[in-house]
Amino acid sequence: MLKHRVVLTGGGTGGHIYPALAVAEQFRDDSEVEAILYIGARAHMEEKLAAERQLDFVGLEVSGLPRRFSGKLLSWPFQFIAAVFDARRALLDFQPSVVLGTGGYASAPALVAASMLGIPYAIHEPDAHPGLVNRCLARGASLVSCGMQGAHSRLKPNRGRIVVNGNPVGKSFVNPMRRDAACAILGLRSDLKTLLITGGSQGAKAINEAVLGALPALLEMDPPIQIIHQVGSKNLYECKERLDPLVLSNTRYFLRDYFDDLSVAYASSDLAICRAGAMTVSELSVTGTPALFIPYPYAAADHQTHNARYMAEKGAAIMMPQTGLSAASLLKELKAILSDDERLRTMRKAMIAEGKGQASRDLASQLKELSTAFQIRQNKERLRAES
Repeated sequence: MLKHRVVLTGGGTGGHIYPALAVAEQFRDDSEVEAILYIGARAHMEEKLAAERQLDFVGLEVSGLPRRFSGKLLSWPFQFIAAVFDARRALLDFQPSVVLGTGGYASAPALVAASMLGIPYAIHEPDAHPGLVNRCLARGASLVSCGMQGAHSRLKPNRGRIVVNGNPVGKSFVNPMRRDAACAILGLRSDLKTLLITGGSQGAKAINEAVLGALPALLEMDPPIQIIHQVGSKNLYECKERLDPLVLSNTRYFLRDYFDDLSVAYASSDLAICRAGAMTVSELSVTGTPALFIPYPYAAADHQTHNARYMAEKGAAIMMPQTGLSAASLLKELKAILSDDERLRTMRKAMIAEGKGQASRDLASQLKELSTAFQIRQNKERLRAES
């Protein structure tokens, strides 16, 4: 039986890292997978997350292409070439049968090195609007996997196939717990509507500002609601200082700095206010959690707006731009949504329709197909050389 040796590469943001980690989780339980290696940027987020999951990791000295003329722009090509050769050495040592890149500048050296060595590589594009690395390297890929339908027309592999798999997410999102069990874990009441506000682990200052102003009125709504507010570790102290003591002591308001696993919060919630990164969108759709998206306006190529607009067009979400966001405008939108049970049900159905809980399994299976074909070809070439 052929054994698969898989290299995963991607980094820069969680949206590029978590899909690779979800695939690694899928492979962990697969007896046909002999070894997994993660290649990324040294001392960046991907190294920490790979270590937490006990994945072998090779760190490269690599950075994103500077978008303005500077000394860094002049030195960047030399740094990139050195990173490619470091990645090449890592691939020669590990001898992978397939490489998966999930985007971000950290994935480029390993994918270029794989191409140099004739190792098949796949790319996965998590966003509706593809990033620069994936746009450049899609042409040479044996497989192009899209997390969202919107990316399909923007990526053109020369010889490989392109599929819309959805974004791989962790198993805790694919198989979410029941609402009552999730509420019990968080100390919530299961009979009240729950509003989740999250700007990710770092928080989102613009969202927090609008929410802080709207909180008193939200907590006075009739029928009452309960609110989970993840503000981000760096914002916790400031938010506590600014909140009215009556709000802080309200038993229906839960202030958190961050969640290790948002799947429990999603399972408890009727509506989420959040950014629109690819993984957030995918986790919401798999768990069927309606959303009010406030896209981060400075994301590369404004990809969060593309993601949010796509989900809004499907009826699964509402999109509010950060420009002009205020406590009053947010409160008006929230009251309209939370008071309309039929609208929430329709949004939930639309969100579930967009969910692709099998994405990790499908992408893992496709990678194994590439690996098998590569190993069969190698064996044939070896036999020819020996005969």
